Amino acid sequence: MKTLNMKFSIIMAVCLLFTACESFLDEPISKSSSVVPSTIEDLEALIIGDRDDSMERNYTYIFGTDDYGFDKALVAVKPGAYAISGQIAWGLWDEELMATSGDSYWTSEFKRIFVINSVLYYLEEVSGTEEEKKQLSAEAHFWRAYMYFNLVNTYCLPYSAANLNELGLPLRKTTSFEESLERASLEETYNFIKADLDAALTLDVKLEKGFEDKNRTWRASDAGVNAFAARFYLAMNDYTNALKYADAALALHSDLVDYNTEMRYSDIDYSVTIQGQTIDPQLPYLYDEPSDANKTKWKELYVYKFLRNGFAWYSPSEDLLASYDQTNDLRYRYHIVEDYSFVRDVNQDVNFSRPGYVFFGEEVIASGPTVPEMLLTKAECEARNGDYNVALNTVNKLRAVRMAGNINLTAGSKAEAIGKILEERRRELPFTSRWMDVRRYNSNDDSSDDVTITRDFYEYNIGQILEGQNKTYTLEPNSRRFAIPIPEEDIVASNGAIKQNTY
Repeated sequence: MKTLNMKFSIIMAVCLLFTACESFLDEPISKSSSVVPSTIEDLEALIIGDRDDSMERNYTYIFGTDDYGFDKALVAVKPGAYAISGQIAWGLWDEELMATSGDSYWTSEFKRIFVINSVLYYLEEVSGTEEEKKQLSAEAHFWRAYMYFNLVNTYCLPYSAANLNELGLPLRKTTSFEESLERASLEETYNFIKADLDAALTLDVKLEKGFEDKNRTWRASDAGVNAFAARFYLAMNDYTNALKYADAALALHSDLVDYNTEMRYSDIDYSVTIQGQTIDPQLPYLYDEPSDANKTKWKELYVYKFLRNGFAWYSPSEDLLASYDQTNDLRYRYHIVEDYSFVRDVNQDVNFSRPGYVFFGEEVIASGPTVPEMLLTKAECEARNGDYNVALNTVNKLRAVRMAGNINLTAGSKAEAIGKILEERRRELPFTSRWMDVRRYNSNDDSSDDVTITRDFYEYNIGQILEGQNKTYTLEPNSRRFAIPIPEEDIVASNGAIKQNTY
């Protein structure tokens, strides 16, 4: 009970900072409002957090790439299908609207960083063995690195030699509210993440199964830290280190789900009858509740993190849909629900059907590092380093459990192999990985993989979408809009210490 009370008091104190008119970045916490932790178990309770801490509400990842599809016909059939302060602001890269729309992702991640810093602050004061404290310190550094990495890939320009002196993030290293709120440089921010990662790599905790055959992914493990390290170095276009850590992660944990034998459709009837015709959207069993049980048993996952779309519709673009072999790719069979619009009550016309990408429930896709991501990272690094035949063998290990039949990728050159591996990466990791991938493609030394994102949609204003007034929206390589604006309320609350991105 003491642990729960302590956890509740500290979390409530942190949350109160966000309900005031000033932000967490400059309002001191009252020490009298918190129960001081006294045991290592108290701090572990903070590390674990609650179920909501595993959810990443990053609209940029969900709506900001060419994986997400905007459909003009849907506007006529279901007014309000696209929220101006949601899909429109982030999907059409409207920096003014994003800055004032109440971005919860910035807030939630820094709130969690405060909690992790509290763990590090109290670590030497609580009871517990030195080994327990060493492992918990490494785990805390891992979670802080993980959150800062997602923040820097959202609110800052991509990592490149040309951008190192651009604005990074405020570096919150302690619980002190006297720390500077000024944004460090991008280079300093990456160095900060790397230092946390180096500390996390000392973790000596295995990814073990807990109760009911569930992998203990809600706590950090050596496999999870190595998998994150591979993701970190890939974002820096450091293929040597990305390959090194992907190999290390796979050596520790390499379980795959065979979509030929381990996937099925839901047993729940989701059919609807419209205009006398019955339509039965085929949803995977992972859609069923309780989806928490499905998530904890998903054996490909290294880290228990999930991208959550509160609008409950991952709308795949025509470009994404066309990338699949719709006959033989089992990811298309089980994750692309062709009649998903009927599940979302777009059912005025039996002939109007739109697909959805579905994984866990209607809102959630695994965003933590996975075994497939490590295979794809390994394959890409091998190909970019010149071993493209080895790379194809690596990626075909994944295709063996994703395709109906033995359908391997082949290529006659390094360039062709890289292209096919990147296409496979997009099919395997839609929405969760695409934003980070496009950023690094556009920032590396290979111009052949550059991506320009284009949307044909309508003009709009703060109150409505202007049907019939067509407009083309474009996000080009090297655009400064690859750095999402920081919420204006935090800019104001910092009294000018936090500088906004420039466009």
